[in-house]
Amino acid sequence: MHDAPIHAAEVESTDFMSVERLVEAHARLDALGLRATGSPEQEEYVDDLESRLAVLGLEVHSDAIPVPRWTPQRWSLRIGDDAVHVGSYIPFSGTTGAEGVTGPLSRTAAAGVIGVVDIEVLPLRERDFVGLDWDAPLLPDIPADRDLDAPYERGWLSQDLMRHQLDAFRAAGAVGLVFVLQGHAVEADHSYLLYDGVLRGIPALVVDRHVGEAIVAGAEASSAATLVLEVDETPGTSRTLYALVPGASDEIVMVQSHTDGTNALEDNGPEAIVAMAEHLVGRDDPPARGILLVLSTGHFSTRTAWGLATFLREHRNDLVARTVAALSIEHLGALAWEPRDDGYDVPGHHELGCFFASPHRAVIDVVRRALDRAAVTDSIVLRPFTDDETGESLDGTGWPGDGTVLWAVGHLPSANFIAGPGYLLTTMPTLDLIDVEAMRRQSIAFLEAALELTTIPREVLSAPVVVE
Repeated sequence: MHDAPIHAAEVESTDFMSVERLVEAHARLDALGLRATGSPEQEEYVDDLESRLAVLGLEVHSDAIPVPRWTPQRWSLRIGDDAVHVGSYIPFSGTTGAEGVTGPLSRTAAAGVIGVVDIEVLPLRERDFVGLDWDAPLLPDIPADRDLDAPYERGWLSQDLMRHQLDAFRAAGAVGLVFVLQGHAVEADHSYLLYDGVLRGIPALVVDRHVGEAIVAGAEASSAATLVLEVDETPGTSRTLYALVPGASDEIVMVQSHTDGTNALEDNGPEAIVAMAEHLVGRDDPPARGILLVLSTGHFSTRTAWGLATFLREHRNDLVARTVAALSIEHLGALAWEPRDDGYDVPGHHELGCFFASPHRAVIDVVRRALDRAAVTDSIVLRPFTDDETGESLDGTGWPGDGTVLWAVGHLPSANFIAGPGYLLTTMPTLDLIDVEAMRRQSIAFLEAALELTTIPREVLSAPVVVE
């Protein structure tokens, strides 16, 4: 283990943004609703964040980048003359005219059909994540009474299956596709799945499993159906904001989150960063290194965090060259959620959350200590494990979070906090599903982690991990 100080600059809780103000901020996010990339709602939020950082006396910069915009206007499904309740649409799937497309319902990919595909929820368990910890099996220290075989079933985990089916039905010449989500009605009715910005050329809708029974019956009878998905696909631009809190040296530690999202949880990282900024500018002493605050766009327009990746490439010779380590924070304070067909239960404990970390021992230890101090989730720090889609990662891996490109593109010693409850990629209000007091504790602990990173020598931060 790295023997850095427990935390270089303790943040007094009384000097940090209050729970009441953070609740107000989350309520504003819920009121905005879906902040699709480049949408008026996202731009309104970016304007608000820019103003709040500027009021603190920070010099706020912005980079505009082109983004695909995909704004649904109207969607529906009929079997014969009977309207079918549609839960949602698949973003970037495809578009129809006002009259829609008509064809026989079919379980098989073929030309001219409207396909019907079941989307099963992957049967994962919490144990599947804990075993990927950098220091397993010795860490994390999980309470003996915890059931690690509890199911971890999330609709958003099935997105790769959806992509495969969209590609297969389009290649066969199908005119549309209906996904039957084998989860819960409340998830299907508010879903925003497949936000990757890939225009697939086949319009697709989502229904829950009960509605799906009638559609499957229609497919078995080859009943004719009409699918409508009218979309405005006008391209646009969106902005990434960044501001530097000066430090005692020219080197930098970056703290990042994204501004496009579905609800108040996805993503409330910018609210944590504004609270951090307020604390930092009020300190009597500057941090040992500067702290660069990055609020990026483009999370909801590509699978590879296009906004953050663009920022890293465009600033590789200035800000990124000065950066010694980086933290990405997403989805703070998430409560567990057990959906029912008529709603959901909040059992009272927090959603599984963790840091993913690049292979750097100092970073792993710093963020694990931060999780210990926050005392919200288990202190899990996971290895990168997904294939690097950019082809640039030094070890060919990344992780499923916006901050993955900090390592894959920026090659920075880095870590990404993330939680993934079932309501994550839904457009439903989530204020009652967020423990804002816990979110505040996490924000304080993660700021302390950033401050600790400002004190660790660069050569120590960049030293590769040695697994004993």
